[in-house]
Amino acid sequence: MKSALDVHRLLLALSVPHDIVRLPERLTSADDLPRVLGVQDGCVAVRCYTVERSSGPSFAAVLVPAGTVPAPPALLAALHAVAVVPARAEQVNAVTDYAAGLVSPVCLPAEIELLADAAVETEAVCYCAVGEGGVALAIRTCDLLVATGARVAALPRPPVATLPVPRDATGSDGQATVASLDRPRRFRPVG
Repeated sequence: MKSALDVHRLLLALSVPHDIVRLPERLTSADDLPRVLGVQDGCVAVRCYTVERSSGPSFAAVLVPAGTVPAPPALLAALHAVAVVPARAEQVNAVTDYAAGLVSPVCLPAEIELLADAAVETEAVCYCAVGEGGVALAIRTCDLLVATGARVAALPRPPVATLPVPRDATGSDGQATVASLDRPRRFRPVG
């Protein structure tokens, strides 16, 4: 499996300024980076997908803000695919040579297509996983995108599903109240 040392060596060889940051606790997923680093913006994760095209199957990695996933229609369009399915952990491990959940966008095999959400470009510096849970990569976002050869595309997030709150479950401010939501609801049988 690849690690922070592989990422560090490649970036040194490319003369790309970067830091390998020791984390105060171990990660199991790049989605934990904002919490562990105590920063809201600039943390990114790699989502891996198996891609079906008319020319045959392939594998893609997508760089997104940590904690997000791209909307399926946007992903299909950006990858020019017929179908896109999230890769299983064992597929991610085998194809990327990184631990699933801690995939780095750096040092991916050449046959993996790397796509970056345009939302990643909004931060000057980003933090991402490097294949092991105790450290992360800190790098200027523009340097990361150039060093990896990522293709940037607008990948909006899917809308968040919300449940309507019954009128009698809201307080005077229009917000749901805990007491009203905890009350058992009575339903009449139909017929």
